[in-house]
Amino acid sequence: MVGERVQFRSEKWRQTEARIIRAAADLFLEHGFRATTVRAVARAAEVSVGRVMSVGDKDAILVACFDRWIGQLQDGTYSPLPRRASLSKRGAGTAPRASAGTGVSANATYAAAPGPPRATSAVQRHLPELFLPFLEFFAAHEDLSRDYAAAMMRVKAEPEVFNALALDLQGRLSESLISIGIDDGHARASAAALYDSYLGILFRWAATTMTLSEASDALLATIAFHTRARGPL
Repeated sequence: MVGERVQFRSEKWRQTEARIIRAAADLFLEHGFRATTVRAVARAAEVSVGRVMSVGDKDAILVACFDRWIGQLQDGTYSPLPRRASLSKRGAGTAPRASAGTGVSANATYAAAPGPPRATSAVQRHLPELFLPFLEFFAAHEDLSRDYAAAMMRVKAEPEVFNALALDLQGRLSESLISIGIDDGHARASAAALYDSYLGILFRWAATTMTLSEASDALLATIAFHTRARGPL
């Protein structure tokens, strides 16, 4: 009986925490990070300010929101809300156009980029499609993404983007690399390197004047390097 009450309270807390994250996510997308207050999140989630703070401060909540968005992008359940225009307008007009499906067209990016090698296999064309929706999301919410990059440096907890979300995406990358004849050991190592490169490119994009096209080119060049067939370790 006691165990059931504890389980009930635990589940109720998880539901409340999820409601707080959803409310914060909507407010961040609509108003931006700096204009959103903890009090506004509490009102939107219909909880007390103290309950919001028990989830974390604004930095921690923003990181949790990005974990949620990245998870949705990875499993294909993300539904974009009408987005707030970027305040800085940096890189306007440089983002690749979205394809008729989801994410940015990898083929169009390869064709438009003069520097990186062109795709030579279906896998080389498929791998950018795993990454480009994230680049597109960051570009669509440029100011919020830069605030996220800064918040990641301040929070003490380890975000899911370094844990379960990382393992999931690396698993997909590894499977694609194995499918073109790269042995299992090299595929896993290259998948981890690709994931680290992707994170590095995102943070570099958020912290510098790097454009989305330049970020895409850097990612494509990294993919081209790691999709070369290798022998056993």
